[in-house]
Amino acid sequence: MDIFSIDLTIQEINLLRQSLDVITITGKDAKFVGGLQYKLETELQAIQNLIAERQAEEQAQKAAELQKAIAAEAKKKKLEASKQESQA
Repeated sequence: MDIFSIDLTIQEINLLRQSLDVITITGKDAKFVGGLQYKLETELQAIQNLIAERQAEEQAQKAAELQKAIAAEAKKKKLEASKQESQA
């Protein structure tokens, strides 16, 4: 059996998966449609996991950048306070 690949958005994949729940099938097609539902469901889960991982990475990066900015600001204030003490 040949396997092909197409580019679909998550919304398109989700629509295809949902549409399989409402089609009328005969007994001989049930196994085929069930397999297709499983493939689409598996792909959707993998995509959702990937999106969640990317969001977690972005949040971690933003938190690290914020911590750097806070540390830089604290260092700057400490330096300014130290200059004022030495001038006094």
